[in-house]
Amino acid sequence: MTALTQEAVAPGNGPDTVPPDAFRDAMARFARSVTVVTAYDGTHPVGCTATAVLSLTDRPPTLLASLASDSGTLRHIRAAGRFGVSVLPYRLRAQAARFAVLPSARRFDGVAHTSRCGAPLLDGAVAGVVCHVTRFVPVADHTLVIGHVVHSAVDEGAEPLIHFARRQTRPEA
Repeated sequence: MTALTQEAVAPGNGPDTVPPDAFRDAMARFARSVTVVTAYDGTHPVGCTATAVLSLTDRPPTLLASLASDSGTLRHIRAAGRFGVSVLPYRLRAQAARFAVLPSARRFDGVAHTSRCGAPLLDGAVAGVVCHVTRFVPVADHTLVIGHVVHSAVDEGAEPLIHFARRQTRPEA
């Protein structure tokens, strides 16, 4: 039987460690939804593109998002104590770049969104959830944000934007 522990294990840098380029190549083959993680900076919405978002458990409904530790969005999530996650539809794929590269003060310019339970969600999203933060876990240069889901909505007819092999695509029928 394997014992589970909350102790941190030091990252390897020796001969058994996969080189970063090889790791990124492998991770590029993990198909995943493109999301925008959001919060409020006081009364203004802020957000960033993220692909490291996942369901942690359904009892209670819990979600995990991994954000760069120096992210402005993370700073606002810490202050607000809540965050939203919108799964981008393929038809709004231009928003993935908008929330990744534009200055944070301009990312929401002209982007339709709705406030739900204290967090902004993008209109037209495939799915949207709002979470109250339960824990922040620093890991290397990222922070895992864990939240209890307090709101969820889906658009059954929307086609998700998928990130695979370093490109944006849609699911094939």
